[in-house]
Amino acid sequence: MIRVASTAQVYNPLQDGVPLPSLAAELKQVCREHFRRVDRFIELAVLGSGRCAAGHTLDPDCGLYLGSGLGTMTSIILSQEQLLRDREVPTPFNFINTLGNSAGYYAARNLGLTGQNLFISRRGASLTAALTAAWLDLELGVVRQALVGVVEEATLPLEEHRRRQGLPADTAVAEGSHWLLLERDAGSGRSLRAQHLIDPAEYAAALAAAEREGIASLPAAPSGPFHDSWSGAWLTQRLQGEGASLLTEGDEARGWDLFHFGA
Repeated sequence: MIRVASTAQVYNPLQDGVPLPSLAAELKQVCREHFRRVDRFIELAVLGSGRCAAGHTLDPDCGLYLGSGLGTMTSIILSQEQLLRDREVPTPFNFINTLGNSAGYYAARNLGLTGQNLFISRRGASLTAALTAAWLDLELGVVRQALVGVVEEATLPLEEHRRRQGLPADTAVAEGSHWLLLERDAGSGRSLRAQHLIDPAEYAAALAAAEREGIASLPAAPSGPFHDSWSGAWLTQRLQGEGASLLTEGDEARGWDLFHFGA
């Protein structure tokens, strides 16, 4: 059986005209070394994964599965401004950090991991994409442990960030880094099982059954400040409380993924 051994998150609601909160002090608590020339996206990934792994012994081949809908926006914006506006070659570190797997590298390096390391980008559903990849590897015995996370950063000024995302001007936004540590054949922790349904009637029946049993399902829209992987915020908050949870994502064209988290 696959179980959730640990959860952790970084979740910062942001306000117009206010600088992004510093992560330096919190990073010192989870980092084995000081990382230079890393961007905000990498810092969020290292901090969230470090918190999730704290107090747990990770196998060196523990898989790391990092998802994001928006990716490393700060470095992408800086590189494009240097290239298109300033007609200059982007700085090497800005350019390298545009690759989402740079964040996975630093998170793995900080935790001493040498195993499978995937970066999965899918707008609006990166958490379920990362969970699916981790679930399959755990079921197939490719890994015994899987560190699964989603990271979303916001860029300043927030009014430009909203325009880039097509959000209304008054939308509250946040940045976040949300993580689960999954283990196969663990002795304790919430159980996790997954299924894929292609029949709309079966999907509707599964949701109805969850409602009858009092299982909380992912709401249709975020109840708090928006970021692209808000489902990660919802899930990590749910798993830190009591009761079972159901995370779902999909449509009639490709079916639905359902992840059942035990109480």
